[in-house]
Amino acid sequence: MPFLTPDDYGAQIRQDQLDVVLQGNATALSSAELFAQQFIESYLRSRYDVATIFGATGAARSQLIITYQVDIALYTVHSRHGRVQMPEKRIDRYDQAVEWLKMVAAGKISADLPLLPVDERTGGFKWGSAPQQTLSW
Repeated sequence: MPFLTPDDYGAQIRQDQLDVVLQGNATALSSAELFAQQFIESYLRSRYDVATIFGATGAARSQLIITYQVDIALYTVHSRHGRVQMPEKRIDRYDQAVEWLKMVAAGKISADLPLLPVDERTGGFKWGSAPQQTLSW
């Protein structure tokens, strides 16, 4: 089941504008949504439980993830027509989404998303030292 619903696009683009961009190609939007989801997962996978994030339904879905996935999907759909014809707003929102993902992946900001158990996380640093030793000769 797809994470996004048709209603999720209403805050960012009118349906008549989306129809013009899609040019009757219904699969373009679903392909762009899948790309956007995989793109987001690639940044979050090392620290966050992406199966839980994208498995959520209804009101349990993260509004932040919905917004950024819509931004990336719309950018992807618009890019079929070339960046010159793309609205500046689409480019700005895509850049903002990517910047947020980079900061979350780097640990510079933390997202209110379900975390992986500590032993399943990858990357980052582990702090600590070996036990103190007393050497006598």
